[in-house]
Amino acid sequence: MDFDLPAEDDPRRLEVRAWLQANPKPGYALLFDQGYTVPHWPRPWGLGANPELQLIIDDELARAGIRAPHHKNPVPINNCGQSLLRHGTPEQQERFLKPALACEEVWCMLFSEPSAGSDVGALRTTARREGDHYVIRGQKMWTSLADKAQIGVLVARTDPSAPKHAGLSQFLVDMKSPGITIRPIADMSGESGEYNEVFFDDVIVPADRLLGKEGDGWKLSMQQLQTERVALSRPGAIWGSGPSARELVDGLVAAGRFKNPLVRDEAVGLWIEGEILRLLALRSLSDRMNARESGPEGAVRKMVAAPHGQRVLDLAKRSQGVAGLVKNRDVLPMTQAERGPFSNWDHAFWWSPAVTLGVGTQEVLKNVVAERVLGLPREKDPTRHTPFNQIGKAQPTQKEAA
Repeated sequence: MDFDLPAEDDPRRLEVRAWLQANPKPGYALLFDQGYTVPHWPRPWGLGANPELQLIIDDELARAGIRAPHHKNPVPINNCGQSLLRHGTPEQQERFLKPALACEEVWCMLFSEPSAGSDVGALRTTARREGDHYVIRGQKMWTSLADKAQIGVLVARTDPSAPKHAGLSQFLVDMKSPGITIRPIADMSGESGEYNEVFFDDVIVPADRLLGKEGDGWKLSMQQLQTERVALSRPGAIWGSGPSARELVDGLVAAGRFKNPLVRDEAVGLWIEGEILRLLALRSLSDRMNARESGPEGAVRKMVAAPHGQRVLDLAKRSQGVAGLVKNRDVLPMTQAERGPFSNWDHAFWWSPAVTLGVGTQEVLKNVVAERVLGLPREKDPTRHTPFNQIGKAQPTQKEAA
């Protein structure tokens, strides 16, 4: 596999660069019109680009100092939009895709619940069909962007008599619908509104907002959680964004802290780990370029990358001594700072505990790796075949527990 990206004089790179010179400050709508928001999607939404061209476009946008659209509207661009592309009706695609990709309508992902956590199969929010609409009732938790979103991708239980993974469905919900209450959750990063809890009190959702078929909710959710946009394979500490281990080493050298042998030893270990992750990302890129679908291998990378990022940020703060104990944007210089929400060490540090929880906890990922990568026996789940509304009411039979 060739580890080098296309050269500086690559014609594709020069074409993107020329367009950016002609449009030095393109808005999100113009980026969408040019096909640069999701270049790997088919036309008219993207360019039908291969992963290599997608990386070229990402590189050139970053080089021009342009904040990529997926920072503004990550849910449709990184995860759920492709479900709409594959499983949505033509009317749904026409209504929702362009406003989402042009960042005119922000989306949020309504998955986690207080009693379910990372186990989507245990969620209790219900969607009851009544004629030409559904009635939604329940609560969601830890929802990023809920207070800013116009559209929510909601997973709800449409058939309580089915086993827990079979009775789920997804909906595209207008977040301004009567009956929706959104409460921001304060967190230690000091930034309000990152997370929210959302309450649904008999919210009416038209039946034509059902995504895919009724009962497809589990399948769609797993596809969305496994989708890893190629751009997110970059080595930043926060899901591919923010500072990396290379920038940590550069920053420590620039700040004169690399002379400390204890700091240097730890930083070198993180640099090596960062290189391993970079090679894993390139292998994933190679799979994409050879038309191999991404699979559970993505769980391996996320399982390693999340704690790696936390350790990178932790060392950046600890290397400051007492000054690192307080909020301080100028922890270390960042040589390749991107224009994103994690473009300084301090905010990324305070936010970093979320990376081992969001998009699957470490425990969930370890189960995926054990069962689907290593081929170890599945974890026993005595409720796997039990109707959801009977769980906790009776002991499963031996056949159900098998």
